[in-house]
Amino acid sequence: MTLSLHRYAIFVAILAIGAIVTGAVMTSTEVAARQTQSAVSPLISETVHESLSIALALLALGLAIWISRSPAPGWLRTVAWFAIGTLAIDAALGWRKPALTVNVAVFHALLAHIFFSLVIVSVVGTSASWNSSPEQVDGSIKPFLRPLAVVIPPVVFLQIILGATYRHDITSVMPHMAIAMGVAFLALIGSSVVLQNFPRPATMRHSAVVLISLVLTQVCLGIAAFVMLVLNAAGTSYFVAITVAHVLIGASTLAASVVLAMQVRRSVLPRQRSPS
Repeated sequence: MTLSLHRYAIFVAILAIGAIVTGAVMTSTEVAARQTQSAVSPLISETVHESLSIALALLALGLAIWISRSPAPGWLRTVAWFAIGTLAIDAALGWRKPALTVNVAVFHALLAHIFFSLVIVSVVGTSASWNSSPEQVDGSIKPFLRPLAVVIPPVVFLQIILGATYRHDITSVMPHMAIAMGVAFLALIGSSVVLQNFPRPATMRHSAVVLISLVLTQVCLGIAAFVMLVLNAAGTSYFVAITVAHVLIGASTLAASVVLAMQVRRSVLPRQRSPS
């Protein structure tokens, strides 16, 4: 696969970030208005979000076609087209008029997170490091790392679900906070095991550093948003900025957990296959 394809995938990921951020700004503005029981002027219009989403859909379709026409493995082609299917459903939900119902809005947000993770997988799958010969290490010293790496993404996604339902007043903040601590615990264990026991490969170590950094940032942002609610500062632009960042880092955390799982499954040999 070519460098240009990889760069194109990165551009699609950046555009997906723009769509997530603009959508989060609108949702955070609604949360601020609901908490303060007063009108809060939106920082970004719905037109901006819709325009970015249209551009994203077109470019993501181009990415799927490009990957399909390249010598990409079958799994990567499946990921690319599954991303298109996810985005198509998400766009259909988001385009409904009048305003989305609470349940549809939550589903719309969750599909956006899934799509972003699939695009990041495409970025990794088209990279030169991934398409070179894998550097494999003995996994018998920490046999639980492989299953742990697979468990982390679903737990992160559960936390995102609870966060979305809280933002739309379906559930309280307590389940979201409880699972957030679980995510932090699992990410800390998984990342620490990688960093302390596997000096190679570098790509797996980098993935572990990114994951734990994002998780810690996410926890801090969540605490900051909760404190601002307690202090009745939800009507400020700072609250909107913090909650938007919280949503974006949440999406990035899910993607990072998936990438770490990919790296671990690829590089850490299971016990029965470990070199003697």
